[in-house]
Amino acid sequence: MPIISMNSPKLSEIDENILKFLRESAEPLSTYEIAKKINVSWSTANIHLKDMQIRNIVKSREDMIKSKRRIIWWVEQRTIDKFL
Repeated sequence: MPIISMNSPKLSEIDENILKFLRESAEPLSTYEIAKKINVSWSTANIHLKDMQIRNIVKSREDMIKSKRRIIWWVEQRTIDKFL
């Protein structure tokens, strides 16, 4: 089932895969986890996530794990509802 609707900006296949993975996840995920799961490079995932963040499709926050900074991402159900 596609995640886009006729009234929304077109999402790429990578965007759709990211959204599908985030929607199915029980918790926010790092850029690395998302990239690994959808089989793209970290930088590709990061570019698509940043673009979707600008478009208010995904949310993020900075997280610290063992003194390392990482960005974690999630999607809210009400946002997904707009694309179904």
